[in-house]
Amino acid sequence: MTQPSVTVARLLFQQCVAASSKKGNSLEFIRNEISGYLLEKIELAKLNQNVWTKTLISISSSKKDKKVKKEMIPDPFYNNLPLVLQEFLSNKKVKWKNFSDVKIAELISSYETDKLELIHVMPGGSIPQHTHEGIENFLVLHGSYSDKYGIYMEGSMQTRDEDHDHKPIGHPLTGCIGLAYTNGKIKFSGKFSKILNFFTN
Repeated sequence: MTQPSVTVARLLFQQCVAASSKKGNSLEFIRNEISGYLLEKIELAKLNQNVWTKTLISISSSKKDKKVKKEMIPDPFYNNLPLVLQEFLSNKKVKWKNFSDVKIAELISSYETDKLELIHVMPGGSIPQHTHEGIENFLVLHGSYSDKYGIYMEGSMQTRDEDHDHKPIGHPLTGCIGLAYTNGKIKFSGKFSKILNFFTN
């Protein structure tokens, strides 16, 4: 069986990237420009009072529904996730694997080398030195982290492959919560790499 070009894990990751876009980046800029153009072209019309009342009721009801959904999810990181990911997890339980400085929750693993994971690096904690046999796309959802290539804030996305050998370190106060889409195995390269690779692969 060949792996399809678009999997559930990849599609959900792309949706989260779009939902996490910050003011000033290209996607948000394009949306704002199109919306502004269309608003300028709209002709003003008198609004029926009944329609306005129904709209307010609908908005109020929608807010209550979202509040109930959030209360049903006990995971403390839920509010830091994009809405599309909150909805995906609304009927699922996030199961964390705990390591010394890091917690990992596998969300989707449809194929042997294609998966989506939530990664929580504790404040000041680090992921051991490693590289990637395939490609990893990492979206910062909350807090920030740094490595030898730079500092990465909330809403930013990084792509890593076999040419990148790094040791991500969580922000000393906030740590870092991120979403990782990978289509290859992680390969530890620092101290105790043989032992770590034995247990993870």
